[in-house]
Amino acid sequence: MFRVLFLIALVPAFAYGNVSRACSGGRPQPTNVVIEGCTASPCNLVRGQDVIGLIDFTTDRAVTSMTTIATATALGVVTNYPLGSNAITCNFLQGSSCPLSANEDVTYRLTMPILSIYPLVSLSIEIDLIDQNNNSVSCFVVDAQVVTANK
Repeated sequence: MFRVLFLIALVPAFAYGNVSRACSGGRPQPTNVVIEGCTASPCNLVRGQDVIGLIDFTTDRAVTSMTTIATATALGVVTNYPLGSNAITCNFLQGSSCPLSANEDVTYRLTMPILSIYPLVSLSIEIDLIDQNNNSVSCFVVDAQVVTANK
């Protein structure tokens, strides 16, 4: 009986693994990153679809507002990744809202559109959540590849 319960508990961990790595510069890391549909790096980003990420992190200070900055690196070229209104981090917190207290556990739901015009390339995407003073609250990198939808 214990083995069955143990296996049931492990299935979600294998279905949604933490597929991120640390940013440079010693910026704070999230406690967990789940990219829906991705269990191992590199994650497939399907053209014409949105990618949903759930980012768990703990604030190390009081935060009144946050912005998400996404930076993509592909073929040696570094560019800002447009998030539009999804960049307003506080609007997409799950079960919480800004302002945040120090040591508060937070889950952020990030939606990233993958436009159908994006080239089929491998890339890394850095996601940096910055506070009202432009200091990093949490930062991670995901390795990915843009792919076409299966038909």
